[in-house]
This record gives sequence, C-alpha cells and structure tokens, in this order.
Amino acid sequence: MELIKWNNKYNLGIEIIDQQHQNLVKIINDFYAELKTKTNDALIAELIDKMKDYIEYHFKSEEEMLEKNSYPNIEAHKTQHKEFVKKVKSLKSRYRKGEIILSFEVTSFLKEWLMQHILVSDKEYTKYIKA
Repeated sequence: MELIKWNNKYNLGIEIIDQQHQNLVKIINDFYAELKTKTNDALIAELIDKMKDYIEYHFKSEEEMLEKNSYPNIEAHKTQHKEFVKKVKSLKSRYRKGEIILSFEVTSFLKEWLMQHILVSDKEYTKYIKA
C-alpha cells in the first residue's frame, strides 16, 4: 500500500513541476515500503540519500522558475525549502549515527510536509505564474 496516493488535486498545471512532485511522491512511497519490510538498513540509507538529492534538485528547479518569473514571495518560499532540506539532512545524519530509528512517524512528517507545501505554497505561486 502506498503512503501517498497521487491525485489531480496535487497538479499545479506546470508540467515539469508536476512531474517532479510525482517523482518525490514515488521516492517517499518507496521509502515507506522499505520501512514496512525493514529488509535492509543500507537500502534505507540509500533511499534517504536519494530523497535528499532529489528534493534539492527539485527545489533548485522550482526556485529558478520562480526567479525567472519574478515571484514576489520567493524568499519565503526558499526559506521553506531550506528548512525542509535541513530537516531531511538531520534525519539522515541521526539515522547514520544510530541516534534515531526511522519510523512511520518520519514518513508521516515527510508526507504531511510535502502535501501541505504543494497544496498551499506551490498553489500560491501557481496563481502568480499563470496570471
């Protein structure tokens, strides 16, 4: 079972961003599936790296688009991105040091943050970009 079921309410109507969001959902779902089976710590660490790298790639792409379109709230949006990347890096570091055991609470945080970010912050800039 998937943690996040993609549906059209998450689409922004900006093809490249929608594709990237769907990729993020897939990565989070893969991470969740691996946690459920807990088959391999190395694979979980690899999935954390993949998630962190893809999030950074996506945020960079999104921010470049916002800069190109002179989005007035870009700094606040970038701050949200930086805080999320910081949190994911912290989870990764703490997991590798054995300080935390990744759990469904962590995947819930990832899900809630991403869905909230898409449905609120990203929908906000979509209105501006499309106007």
